[in-house]
Amino acid sequence: MNRDRLVTIAERHGLELVGITGAEPLDDDRRRMEASVTAGRMGRMEWMGGDRPRVATDPVALDPAARSVIVVAAPYAGGDRAAWDPTPGALAAALAPVLGAAPEQPVGRIARYAVGGDYHATLRSRLLALADDLRAEGVGTGEVAYVDDRPLAERALAARAGIGWIGKNTNLLTHSRAGSWVFLGAILSSEDLPADEPIRTTCGSCTRCLVGCPTGALVGPRTIDARRCISYLTIEHPGTLDAWESAAIGDWIFGCDVCQEVCPVNADADDAGPLLVPLIPLVEWLLPMGSRAFGRALGATALTRAGRHRLLRNAIAALGNAGADAPGVDALLRRAAGDPRAEVRGQAEQVLAAR
Repeated sequence: MNRDRLVTIAERHGLELVGITGAEPLDDDRRRMEASVTAGRMGRMEWMGGDRPRVATDPVALDPAARSVIVVAAPYAGGDRAAWDPTPGALAAALAPVLGAAPEQPVGRIARYAVGGDYHATLRSRLLALADDLRAEGVGTGEVAYVDDRPLAERALAARAGIGWIGKNTNLLTHSRAGSWVFLGAILSSEDLPADEPIRTTCGSCTRCLVGCPTGALVGPRTIDARRCISYLTIEHPGTLDAWESAAIGDWIFGCDVCQEVCPVNADADDAGPLLVPLIPLVEWLLPMGSRAFGRALGATALTRAGRHRLLRNAIAALGNAGADAPGVDALLRRAAGDPRAEVRGQAEQVLAAR
């Protein structure tokens, strides 16, 4: 199958940014991943160690029949998300009881990628449909779609497939209007498909992301220390945040977009900004909620990754950072200090002690 035909089929599924690369190992990227693990920059994400760097950078280790990798980039900021996500406003709909409540200030920020439906499920369904169409035309493809939750280095493969280049902020930067506001996904093929050439663009002398990161998590070009990264702290970091970590997240309660916000590659993106959520109504909404109720309310969104306990912990920390003095805040924090989850109790006690 030629490339034009493959792209036409992908476009049926709302996937317009497509690249193809061979299944050869990504040796440089494996060494880079191993170095980060050895240096402790992966924080408490133990699953990033062990054999994962080797497996993630060798498609054949995942599928011995793999000869090519088809990579897609799906824009997620602003209206561009609607091309492939049937529920681009899923999070706002789920949080409607909170978004319409008072007081409206202070607010917490949720990263742009989480505003729609859970991209793992939605993009995977598009990729699996693409794989079905390719098989119908005689192109051998595997039955697994890789969307950021299996050991495959999608970013490195996307760069080698010519979709973009990896910027100093470690994100894939593309020449499309979406810039770096894209999700990546891949499927493996047993066919020797015509490979695309990598893009030779670089970030040049630009250091806006390195300077702009509020916590200094970007310790060098293409090198991030997760222990200082707001996204890691708000989503992956277990337990109560210590004093530095609590202050570091600022008003971010799920993820962080700063290194992309300052990137000039994103200047023309259709960008509606992060979702702003009133913190006091959010804490009030989450406190009586059990894990099952949280799943019913937010299970179709990416916030399930953090869960009720970490989202509540983050909101309490952000409330403390805001210095909120609205009536009832202390009583709300005292209620949180009696929560069943230790990280929620600890965060509330920390904020109360500092008030």
